[in-house]
Amino acid sequence: MAKDYETIPEKLARFAMDQKIFFIATAMEGDDVNLSPKGVAPLKVIDEKTVLYADYHGSGNKTAEHLQSGGKATLMFTSFEEEPLILRFFCHGRTVARTSEEFGRLAQERYPELDQSRLRQLFIFDVYRVQRSCGYGTPLMEYVSDRSSEKYFKELWGD
Repeated sequence: MAKDYETIPEKLARFAMDQKIFFIATAMEGDDVNLSPKGVAPLKVIDEKTVLYADYHGSGNKTAEHLQSGGKATLMFTSFEEEPLILRFFCHGRTVARTSEEFGRLAQERYPELDQSRLRQLFIFDVYRVQRSCGYGTPLMEYVSDRSSEKYFKELWGD
């Protein structure tokens, strides 16, 4: 049975930040729903209504396009471990361009461990509803490791 919250409870914030993979779905009027798996950089819950994510270059940039046009987003997290859980953050969001002062400040403050020259942008999500549900329909899976990003970055930037 699903349960809704107006803010992100601390226990659910920790769960979201601990996930190795999560999904962002966005939509805007007149376009298809975009659904992207995210990992590599950890998601950061800044406060009970604000979430930050550092975005690397990928094959497309629909998430940013949808957010910039006022579209909504849903972030979904699922447990693949023993205790089942599905968690959704329903949000409005915005992009923070790498060329902005805000990007430099937030990236340094919240992601000092990342090579910021390889980030495409930051996403800031304003959460207006949180929902958790059972998650019994997801399988038990074991995390092995992140993919090596060096080959990807060499192909993208030639370094």
